[in-house]
Amino acid sequence: MAETSARLYVGNLPYVAQKSDVENFFSQNNVAIKKIDISTDPFTGRNPSYCFVDFHSEEEAAHAMENLQGQEIRGRPVRINPKTERSSFKERLPTKVWDRNWTRREVPSRDVDDASYAYDRWNRDDAHTHWSAPENEKRRIWVGGLPRIPNQDSLNAEMRELFQGYNVQAVSKLISPHASKESIPGSHHFCFVDMSNALETQEAIEALNGKENPYGAKYIVRLSQRRAPNQTTKVEREQLNDTSRIFRKPQGPPRDFGGSWRRAE
Repeated sequence: MAETSARLYVGNLPYVAQKSDVENFFSQNNVAIKKIDISTDPFTGRNPSYCFVDFHSEEEAAHAMENLQGQEIRGRPVRINPKTERSSFKERLPTKVWDRNWTRREVPSRDVDDASYAYDRWNRDDAHTHWSAPENEKRRIWVGGLPRIPNQDSLNAEMRELFQGYNVQAVSKLISPHASKESIPGSHHFCFVDMSNALETQEAIEALNGKENPYGAKYIVRLSQRRAPNQTTKVEREQLNDTSRIFRKPQGPPRDFGGSWRRAE
């Protein structure tokens, strides 16, 4: 029998799976568990495709690994093995900066530790409180003009430094710009920052928008807003089953293809 312990790795999870899905999986299979460690993104509601489960004994863990291997959580067969440690190695990749004159350069990324995290995804169970409330309550900030910062802890540290003196609740992952930005010089990555209340949010925007950043450009700091009033975010659709505000482009009249070889479907 493979080496095991009272703690197991459960992988190949659907990204949308929540802690409750893992709990139900073991409960429905009559397997008692002690604890689940799962990282849930407070902005997307997604997990990294794996979690760790503690059992009451090594025998119960071995039983679970032997009998539940390949069974499904939300339609995906899980992989269970005794690997129980998260990798502590983090390659410190450089930050890539695109300047206004179209040149690209690399600068060292901040060398920081996990203490820089504004939201500890592994040790908190309230990610769901960030899925829609901060934007609805006008306390989510969009921060643009960022270079490609490859390390999440470096991004967190930079946002904590930018928002020093403010009560930052959570910092999102870095988001790549839309393809339409490729023709515009400069750095166009962005992230979201959740604040504690709407008043503090507005004060931060007024104080920080246009502030010089460490890369020779300026931060763009503004209130996060939906592209359209009837738009729902991915996390609302995946986790809250909210399809009432799905954004759909208005349908125009059928195009006249005339003598074109293309055919309207």
